[in-house]
Amino acid sequence: MSGTQELQKVLDLFEQRIAAVESKVGVAGPPPPPPASTGGQDAAQVAAFDRYCTKSLEPFVQACAALNAPEATQCADHVKQAWSAMRGFIVAASVSKKPANFPGDCMALIKPCQEAMQGASKAISRGDWELHQKTVSEGVQCLSWLITSPGPKDVVESYIGGTDFHANKIRVKYKKTDQKQIVFCDTFKKLMTDLMAYVKEYHLTGVTFNPRGGDIGSAPVVAKENTPPPAQPTAKAGLASALAGLQNANDLQSKGLRKVTKDQQTWRKEFSGDKPAVVAKKAAPVKKQTVTRGPPSKKLLGKKWMVENYSKADGVVTIEVEPKFTVYIACCYEATLVINGKCNGVVLDASQKCQVVFDTCIASFEVVNCKSVKVQCKGTCPSIAIDKTDGILTYLSKETLPVTSFLTSKSSDMQVSFPNEKDEMVEAPIPEQFRHTAALVGGKPVLSTDVSDLYTH
Repeated sequence: MSGTQELQKVLDLFEQRIAAVESKVGVAGPPPPPPASTGGQDAAQVAAFDRYCTKSLEPFVQACAALNAPEATQCADHVKQAWSAMRGFIVAASVSKKPANFPGDCMALIKPCQEAMQGASKAISRGDWELHQKTVSEGVQCLSWLITSPGPKDVVESYIGGTDFHANKIRVKYKKTDQKQIVFCDTFKKLMTDLMAYVKEYHLTGVTFNPRGGDIGSAPVVAKENTPPPAQPTAKAGLASALAGLQNANDLQSKGLRKVTKDQQTWRKEFSGDKPAVVAKKAAPVKKQTVTRGPPSKKLLGKKWMVENYSKADGVVTIEVEPKFTVYIACCYEATLVINGKCNGVVLDASQKCQVVFDTCIASFEVVNCKSVKVQCKGTCPSIAIDKTDGILTYLSKETLPVTSFLTSKSSDMQVSFPNEKDEMVEAPIPEQFRHTAALVGGKPVLSTDVSDLYTH
């Protein structure tokens, strides 16, 4: 239990005892204070959010409209739906006390945010607008800051790098041909960075609740607004639908037919007419395998944090460290982990599709036996070791770029992203292919190694 919750509990108990004494002596106490929204005035954080939306959200919507494409309009609709759900949660919190079971008691209010996040992810499709959809989808996931305490600003900041990863590809593609595409990227990044500033100012340690408000369960749930319309079917989609319909018709016609074995086929020598047909057994459905091996666990053993078995459903996992601490993260799947402070070292082991954000490592950051992970260094880290890993994207800050070195072995699909002179994120691959030449020098065998020409273009 946090200090704020303990103080609120003491205040509530104090008020109950005063009310009991007043009732015994026949003195009527003062009426309870009205909620923050009474009188038509919004709380300061709500009014500030509306000003932020006018300043940053509307330019992004206008940039999408300027592209004059249904896919761009759909991107704007997803963002408006997500930001509307975000405002609904902030308004509900401004008139409610923080529940003792946070965020468990807020799931009804957070549901519109979850639907907006899922809708943006499902809208991604192959084509010319795939990068735009991925940019928006990555940014919308930042709504998880609403249920993060402490450090919600760090959650928003962790998703800015992901949006830049896709947006920079749009900038490179349209830099000299379509300035409207660049405006799309710039306005969306401003939307994210201004949100981070807003969260830092009004929700520094978590969403701001009203200590004198009502029960969070009685707060209104925001209605769905700006729900993206269904995509118009294209010619390819119509053909695919027709083929799928024919396939379904064939499946219905053949449903229930028995399998004819060799001994029931009259033209085969194995034919025997006295045996019934063998009905084929349905194969058992294959369960989706994940890397988690038990319930989520975060323990501090001496000076070592053991973080295991976290997944996307557990939200953002925050780890507070000191310079002598080490962090060992294992068996996590689609989890987001934020390490606050300076630590001695971090090891990410046997995890898939995870995102790890850390401030500063004194020794090294190691990635072992992982697949499709992202690592972001906001401070400095002298060494990053990658071993037996398939798919890793590392974000480096400008501060750590001159001092960081990579040590790789038995790994593939490794990328590094870092800012250039204009503070734009650029990306470079870590070589996997090398050319070796053998020779005798002074009668001793010498092997020289160069990077393959594949990485020189």
